[in-house]
Amino acid sequence: MSITITNLGYISKRIESFSFLFRMFKDEHISNIKNPIPRHIFAGLMLNRAYSTCKILKKVPSPLLEITKSQAKKLQKILNVEVNYCFSYSKPLCTEKNTIMFPLYTVYSKTLYGSIFDKKPQKILPPLCTFKEFNAFYIQKLQNKCSLVNPQAVIFSNHSLPVSLAKKDSYEKDTYVFCNLIAKSLNLKEYYISFQSKLGPIKWLEPSTINVLKSLKDKSVLIVPVSFVSDNTETLFEIDHIYVQVAKDLNIKIERLECFNDSDDFVEVLSKILRRYI
Repeated sequence: MSITITNLGYISKRIESFSFLFRMFKDEHISNIKNPIPRHIFAGLMLNRAYSTCKILKKVPSPLLEITKSQAKKLQKILNVEVNYCFSYSKPLCTEKNTIMFPLYTVYSKTLYGSIFDKKPQKILPPLCTFKEFNAFYIQKLQNKCSLVNPQAVIFSNHSLPVSLAKKDSYEKDTYVFCNLIAKSLNLKEYYISFQSKLGPIKWLEPSTINVLKSLKDKSVLIVPVSFVSDNTETLFEIDHIYVQVAKDLNIKIERLECFNDSDDFVEVLSKILRRYI
């Protein structure tokens, strides 16, 4: 039986933005929410997001495809089994059933796992936060970064969800549990748990990362992109460009915990997790 690592998807060029958002909008686990705005307006917001994404891509193309390819290649070499990769909303799409599906998500959300369950693969692994190897690795990486930059405050930034959807999901609770676990393991004195990347006028999980950042004027801050183990436009543009500029305007010294990507030590952690299932 093969292994398939999976992620949400990527947009690296203009044409991909429309297909990505179309697939995401069709996903009933995301779009089938009690939305206070009509679906045609929500679709309009998606098109507006596509336009905004195209402008972002001119500055920062997403590297997620190449990173995921490399992760799969390295895992296959370590484990000596067939390791493939797929995405929920980008090609190659998830279609294989006779496989162990390994979603590279830090915590669980139906919005992330729903489309994977629909494909009915042989086995689906739980989120990364459920594995002690990952948690120990995360703590060590953050400890190393804190020792290097010595921040006055740490912001654990997570991808946001609409409140109407989050009420039916364990995502918010699991996010707080994981972030508090990491923070308390390192005895962090000042840390915040926040949410980024909201879309449209509906109510999303709060506090927003940008508002938390604005409250920390004149401090040194480390942002931890909890939701992303691999770089994408939300780390490379939203954090590294937008938040960095906000920080600069407020005399905030800002740093970011690097995503783990296809680093050898992270891939080794993934391989240790997978050995339980092969």
